[in-house]
Amino acid sequence: MTGFRIAIELLSRTPQSARVHCLRFKARVPFRWAAGQYLIVVRASGRDVSFPYSIASAFDAERPLEFELAVAFRAGADAIDELRVGEELEIEGPFGDFTWHTAPGTAALLVGTGTGIAPLRALLQEALARETTGPVWLLAGHRAAEDVLFHADFAGLAARDPRFRFVPTLTRAAHEWAGERGRVQAQLIRAVRALSPVDAYVCGRLDMVTEVGLELETLGVPRARIRSEGY
Repeated sequence: MTGFRIAIELLSRTPQSARVHCLRFKARVPFRWAAGQYLIVVRASGRDVSFPYSIASAFDAERPLEFELAVAFRAGADAIDELRVGEELEIEGPFGDFTWHTAPGTAALLVGTGTGIAPLRALLQEALARETTGPVWLLAGHRAAEDVLFHADFAGLAARDPRFRFVPTLTRAAHEWAGERGRVQAQLIRAVRALSPVDAYVCGRLDMVTEVGLELETLGVPRARIRSEGY
């Protein structure tokens, strides 16, 4: 897909963890994206750059100019880290085909770690906006409770919508953590059994994406029903 270049203005910056901020932007002109796609920041602080970011929100017809990105803070993109509310960037996009199947199945399993949660959040928002959507599970892998991205957002959505189940799992959980422990791979059997037949969408570090994809196939999920994006 061929994107186009537009200017965007930072509306707000909200820390989601010590490492990740959610940045809300407003574009100068409307543009349409599919949940799961990404943008590339091509100019910041008066210089050309190339920083790809998945869009962390679904298109909203009531706010067609606004969207969100989940940005790893202090990860080398100083021009983004230091961007102030009211300042602008230039982006190109949208790009990518990590999107819903043209004919989605009756259930969906979203599996992500770190900032790989961002496009899954957009997919989730887009799916639950449809009355015909079946059950959707999100397996979110993080190190500690304070690292769980969009925790309040997902927990509130799960409480309001019975179609959605949020399963955060931690690899370095504190003693008081009452949720799941370990890597997302350990949660796959239960999820696939509960949802089968299921479409799977996996995003995060490439090694995790590869391992999860192989495990899903072992559990009987056809390769054609697994979409993934690794970095």
